[in-house]
Amino acid sequence: MNKFILSFLCLLAFVMIAVYAYLLYLKPTYRGDIHLEGVDNAEVYFDNIGVPHIYANTEKDALTVLGYVHAQERLWQMELLRRIASGRLSEIFGKDLYDVDVFFSSLGIDETIHKQVEALKNNQEVQELVDAYLKGVNSYLDDGPTPIEFSLLGIEKEPYTSEDIYYVTAYMSFSFASAFKTDPILTLIKHKLGSDYLKDLAIDSKENIVFQENFDFRKKSIASINSLLDKLPFPQFIGSNGLVLAPKKTTTGKILFENDPHIGFAQPQVWYQAHIKTPTYENYGFYLGLFPFPLLAHNREYAFGLTMFQNDDINFYKIQQNSQDSTQYTTGMGFYNYEYLQKEIKIKKESPRKIIIKKTVLGTIVNSNATGFDSVPTAIQWVYNEKPNQVLQTTYGMNHAKGMYDFEKAIATLSAPGLNILYGDASDNIGMWSAGKLYKHLSPEVNTKFILEGMEVSQIQKEWLPFVKNPKAINPTKGYVFSSNVQPEAVDNYLYPGYYLSQDRAIELKKAIELKDKLSVDEVKNIANSHTNTSALKNVRELTYGLDLESLTPFELKVLDRLVKWKGNHGLDNIAPTIYYKFVFRVLKNTFEDELGVKDFKDFANSNLSKRTQNKYLKNKESVWWDNVNTQTRETFKDVITSSFKAAVSELSTGMGRDLEAWKWGKVHTLTHEHAMAKIEILKKIFNLGPYPSVGGYETINNLMFNYTEGNEFKVVAGPSTRRVIDFSAIENSYAITPTGQSGYFLSPFYSDQTQFFNTGKYHKMLMNEQEIKKSENILRFQSN
Repeated sequence: MNKFILSFLCLLAFVMIAVYAYLLYLKPTYRGDIHLEGVDNAEVYFDNIGVPHIYANTEKDALTVLGYVHAQERLWQMELLRRIASGRLSEIFGKDLYDVDVFFSSLGIDETIHKQVEALKNNQEVQELVDAYLKGVNSYLDDGPTPIEFSLLGIEKEPYTSEDIYYVTAYMSFSFASAFKTDPILTLIKHKLGSDYLKDLAIDSKENIVFQENFDFRKKSIASINSLLDKLPFPQFIGSNGLVLAPKKTTTGKILFENDPHIGFAQPQVWYQAHIKTPTYENYGFYLGLFPFPLLAHNREYAFGLTMFQNDDINFYKIQQNSQDSTQYTTGMGFYNYEYLQKEIKIKKESPRKIIIKKTVLGTIVNSNATGFDSVPTAIQWVYNEKPNQVLQTTYGMNHAKGMYDFEKAIATLSAPGLNILYGDASDNIGMWSAGKLYKHLSPEVNTKFILEGMEVSQIQKEWLPFVKNPKAINPTKGYVFSSNVQPEAVDNYLYPGYYLSQDRAIELKKAIELKDKLSVDEVKNIANSHTNTSALKNVRELTYGLDLESLTPFELKVLDRLVKWKGNHGLDNIAPTIYYKFVFRVLKNTFEDELGVKDFKDFANSNLSKRTQNKYLKNKESVWWDNVNTQTRETFKDVITSSFKAAVSELSTGMGRDLEAWKWGKVHTLTHEHAMAKIEILKKIFNLGPYPSVGGYETINNLMFNYTEGNEFKVVAGPSTRRVIDFSAIENSYAITPTGQSGYFLSPFYSDQTQFFNTGKYHKMLMNEQEIKKSENILRFQSN
């Protein structure tokens, strides 16, 4: 028996050693020599946070090396990204993702991407660099270890192509399009409840306070859909902050640049940092998986970043089916035959399913294959599909500009997604452009926030506008530009419709910028990490106005006292945010759920529309929303507010006790970076990071967002995907941080090494000084032979 136990323990030890050895074999390589065909004498120095600093003879060689090192850290992420928009998730995850694949397949993306790939062939310079990057990715795919996720899911390796890159950009464009989440809800309210229920919702552009002003001084110089989106294994782009200060506003006497795009959290995190240096080119950039040019970058001459424009670049149209012939439909422009596109969707452990996509003159029908949608055929008209989109050519131009006007020329070619692009340079220029192809409906009566009628010609006709009509601010006299996804100022007395966010962050940013005449690097860092929202205090005043104070118990009055004394801070030890958001959720639920129903209320509560509406509807004490349509009595504003407050206090005290000091924000507001395979319990413990107590909240500058749910948890789902501060007085002393780390492999030393800095508002230096960089002992050398 003892021999048997000993033998078993020896076997177990051998297996554990073998498994550990295998896992170590999968680790990315940071030292040594790599054979990479066509690349001569390239070196990569990995700094103390795993950022590769690539030194090569040509940019083409540098892009090949970039593709290789990017793939060794993020091949799994690249695989996910190319599968989402192409409708290939159920092939690896199974039937649970089938509806997601059907939805993306119905958007008309495939045909658009084919056109983009063909158009790229006309630009040899960009095509060569794209091919070089893909060559590096595929070299690692062929020669490097297979990522553990591939092995666990049984994914067969397939070479990556330029078509796959465009699927990445298609997903990015989709995730910026708020119409998917808002238009169906508003249409439901309009038709089910009537126009009275629309009055108190913050729908129209005119209802947003304008902080994004237009200016141009040129210096002389050389819906139902939400349940599907919840299944996505990759984060969506949400919002963002950015600011650029002119020399007159800085203590350094040169431009300071800050940008923190807000994206859903996941592990691995979104951005991959890399620094490229050749005899003719240098750039420090932040790259999406499987994308060869950075979307955020700086060099010694200029810096750029982005936020979401939030413009409306999608229209939905109801199409009238020919009742006598299912192959025909009609719009206000006449009768047509459907064009049919067939696609096969592969499903893991099941037979493939074929779907038929119907194409109309107004776009593809998005609800002919999916379940849970309106049965009336609805077409999607998306700028991404309508207008030539040269995103690779555009981003190449942004990263190779010869000054501000050359940079502006490059971004003018962007069709979708709509982006606010911030710029600052060593020549003291600052600027911000709202980029993307804009249009106006010929009829001013058309409201694109609702599903439109395809039978109405007036709702179809529109005019495409030249780039000179896009909002912009170039070298404004006030000495700064900033963006926080708010309504841009009118151009030619026309406010572009969109899904702009409330003014909360804009108010705090403007206040922080104007608090002092000049700001330092550290002060700009502090702004990016600010977690105060004074706009929420206005809501507190409106809410407390509705309370029946005489009906409150002594404990409820004690809770109320904490809330009314709140300064808007969202620190870990603050108590009031816990009370405030639980109270707000109860008010939202008791106000809107009876009319919308459980499912549609959930979509509404966590939409941009809800965020804007929260600052509006509380002001109308006679709103029709206050009455609960499911009861015989007529509820008032005071009834709803009082019952909601009592329910909130009861839930918090039941779940967290009656000691208010235990209701700390950091206890309930936590961040977990979830891996796409975290549904498997054992993998969750290996791959996930967190939970971490988190500062910030809804629409604070440090915008750490959560979804409203039952219970006493406010789990963070999105926030700053990076924070960058670039100082043109000392470009080699610029700073950044990302939420977790560079690597997507859990045993890499760079898997989670930035997490503590991110959570505590600290930064790492973005190294550009060659002497500092070459002190590293982690060196990869690339040779052809």
